Amino acid sequence: MTKADDPAKPKRRRRKRRRVLKIVGGLLLLGVLMLPACGHIQVALLPIAETIGPEGTFRVDVGDEKLIALTIDDGPSDHTEPILDLLAEHDITATFFIHADHLDVMGERGDKAVQRILSEGHELGNHTLSDVPSVSLSESEFAATFSAADQRLRDLGVEPRWFRTAGGNFDPDVMLPAVVAAGYEPTFAMGSFMPWDTFLHLPETYGRQIGGAAFPGAILVLHEGIGEQAGRGERTLRTLEKLIEVTEKRGYRMRSLSEVVDHSRQVDAGQGL
Repeated sequence: MTKADDPAKPKRRRRKRRRVLKIVGGLLLLGVLMLPACGHIQVALLPIAETIGPEGTFRVDVGDEKLIALTIDDGPSDHTEPILDLLAEHDITATFFIHADHLDVMGERGDKAVQRILSEGHELGNHTLSDVPSVSLSESEFAATFSAADQRLRDLGVEPRWFRTAGGNFDPDVMLPAVVAAGYEPTFAMGSFMPWDTFLHLPETYGRQIGGAAFPGAILVLHEGIGEQAGRGERTLRTLEKLIEVTEKRGYRMRSLSEVVDHSRQVDAGQGL
């Protein structure tokens, strides 16, 4: 039996990836604690993340064009409508990675928010059913939760294109086959910056950090939440206010992930916009 035929090889590769991810996570946390240079440190670490997890999309190649992908996770929530108000005021579109179970909790309010997301030119992405880390699930458990969330999106008339794992980490051997089979982009939607808005309550600082360190093709990640995590939505509103202020001064536009990726592909094809 050759090394290529070794059935234990994928497991060793996953263990190695997890070890390296822990190291990178520690380095990113160090960058978070070094607030004045946090965003720029994370940009410098991006090539490492891309080497470790080539199955993920951490940024988009748009050349020198000042275009950023804005993504917002863990909705819908009571803050979705105010967030949409702010985005509309500044002519910004975003990709909302929703937890399908939030639709049940939010009821009519959630349905209304989702319909407004779609009617105003934003995008819905699959973020599984709930905020249970995807890497903690077995292959069959992941397939079931992914498919259930996918069906909820399709019931809304959406043909989902992007999948972002709950918890941020991914195991391509376990997860990617289901994602590809469902017709999504054959990659995991990641981010260019560690989303420390979930655990450090400094929204204006975070908005200033990522706004100042954002670069052409960066993917930004913010969060909403319900229940015990409801405070995330209020922090995202405050983060967005500062983020928009900083990026607009720098001449950047924020658009949904699909808009940024499609623009990149059109430029590659020599079409432009």
